[in-house]
Amino acid sequence: MRASVVRVLAGWDGFGVIELANLEVPGRFNGPSDSANGGVTCGLIAARFGPSAQVTVTLRLPPPLDMPLRIEQDETTLRAFRGTDLVADASVVGGEIRPVPAVDLRASVEAMSRYEGFTEHPFPTCFVCGTGRAERDGLAIFAGPVDPGDPCRVAAPFTPHRTELAGIGLDGPPLVWAALDCPGGWSIGLSGRRAVLGRMTARVEAVPEDGEPCVVVAQCDGWDGRKAASRVSLYGGSGQLLGVAAQTWIEVR
Repeated sequence: MRASVVRVLAGWDGFGVIELANLEVPGRFNGPSDSANGGVTCGLIAARFGPSAQVTVTLRLPPPLDMPLRIEQDETTLRAFRGTDLVADASVVGGEIRPVPAVDLRASVEAMSRYEGFTEHPFPTCFVCGTGRAERDGLAIFAGPVDPGDPCRVAAPFTPHRTELAGIGLDGPPLVWAALDCPGGWSIGLSGRRAVLGRMTARVEAVPEDGEPCVVVAQCDGWDGRKAASRVSLYGGSGQLLGVAAQTWIEVR
């Protein structure tokens, strides 16, 4: 990520502080091929409130790639604009997000083998879950059904190569937000449909270590018209909860 846009400073509560003047998401962090990954974008926005805040980010428009967004922020709210168009707004929120129960690493590897994206993927170059990325060029989080008979609960192993990711501008809490993103989409059943992240509320408890074997688990909580709700949890190598999210997905027709 361009140093003129994002600067990472170590030493705040062990997470690192991300200072943003404007927010610009480089093209490599795409979701759909022509817009930024929702989890990465939401994570970079949420980082402005500090590492321990629980934040809701609503994406009003597809977040652009390689284009500075103007930020307006106070202590509890933020708005990101492209020109005069509101792209996203965010606020610090309370309340609890019920974690999705963990599964062990072996179960997550078995679930990955059932990843629907291996046969049909709406966004194959997505930075988080795309099957069309070169090796180690994305997060490669391929969440498949934990139980073959229940597509609404998915899991995947995730090993963060933080040194490499920090080198391209993604580390700390935004990395956790990114890992929490796409598994929620696969829990709602993306095969045969296109859906994008509309809103994400998340809290980061800790950032995994470089090379730590983690597990992401997601659960669909139901559909209402074109909107679906899901929850996602990231667990570390010792089974500790690293992050939790609640999401709203919008089907694109």
